[in-house]
Amino acid sequence: MKLRLKHWKPIAIGVGLLFLLILTRCHLIAAPMRRADAVMNMKTTGYCACQKCCSWRVNWIGLPVYASGPLKGKIKIVGQTASARMARPGTVAVDPKVFPRGTKFYIPGYGWGLARDTGGDIKGRHLDLFFWQHRSGEKWGVQDKKVKVWYPRD
Repeated sequence: MKLRLKHWKPIAIGVGLLFLLILTRCHLIAAPMRRADAVMNMKTTGYCACQKCCSWRVNWIGLPVYASGPLKGKIKIVGQTASARMARPGTVAVDPKVFPRGTKFYIPGYGWGLARDTGGDIKGRHLDLFFWQHRSGEKWGVQDKKVKVWYPRD
């Protein structure tokens, strides 16, 4: 039996989409298979891994170090979150007293997010959303959003 061109089309589209996901380093967050635990009005802001957003600087030998806080002067891995994973779109910085690590969010206009990071200025119902570029985070600015929340199940 000979395969015709129309049989290869779905395969080619699937391979193309997979290649695109790998090429853009897209991080997919699986949607929970249950209703949201809560829907809350929250303040959202944007951040990236730059010096301005993440409070780091370059020391005298050219290595990135923490610019403030208890780790001031210690070597920093740029882009590493509080959960020791590298930040990527979908990474959300939260107040760990309000949202435990692993909490999932659906933020209108941004998409799915996962609590993997913390920040000194993140208090209460405030989400800091990761963007690859500083200008994208600045463009997001400060927005109040009605966010769906799924707490992790242990």
